[in-house]
Amino acid sequence: MPDIIFHSMEDSAYLWSVMHVADEKGVSHDLVPLAYRSPEHLALHPFGKMPILQHDDYFLYESLAIAHYIDRTFDGPALQPAAPRGQAEVLRWISIVNAYVFPVMNRFMKERIVRPLYGGKPDAEFIASAREPLLQQMALIDSAVSRTGFLADGDITLADSFLFPHLLFFRFTPEGGALIARHDGARAWLSRMMERKSFVGGRMAKAHEAFKQLPAPKEMSWAVG
Repeated sequence: MPDIIFHSMEDSAYLWSVMHVADEKGVSHDLVPLAYRSPEHLALHPFGKMPILQHDDYFLYESLAIAHYIDRTFDGPALQPAAPRGQAEVLRWISIVNAYVFPVMNRFMKERIVRPLYGGKPDAEFIASAREPLLQQMALIDSAVSRTGFLADGDITLADSFLFPHLLFFRFTPEGGALIARHDGARAWLSRMMERKSFVGGRMAKAHEAFKQLPAPKEMSWAVG
């Protein structure tokens, strides 16, 4: 029997983040699929988001709370620093991912790759408007991971787990691939994350392999330089 159960749609980026946390801790887990905004879903998460954690008879929603709970409840390497400044850096980076990276990077990938698969037309206005924030985000990420190898505290933390799915799939867009290629620190960080046992053979890795087979645009919509 697994230590914990996640309730979620299988392709949720935040599911992948908290699963990555569990895998870094060595916590066994399983997935119970949810239909988006079904009565079962809304009974577990009143705002209709994913994932939800189940640990015995305890249910918890909101990904930061879930990641924190897994880290503090189970044995395994600590994924949050003990020092206040280290803790603050982790929280700052998770806030950056949630507030700025996810709304732009995740949507950019979906507009460029996923929407056309279903016959939709990408939002050209959004794609154009995303250029400046994506340039800024990549520069900040590159600067942070170039200093110590990870986003905070010189070792892997919850913050890296939150960023990982977004950069992993963003690179399938021509713009994302070009931006990562020109930022040595971010490129090296992504390679290190993909080599860790927490990724190899996991659910995110399987989704990554499937994503490789999808048709992606070849031409960039804007210059990265």
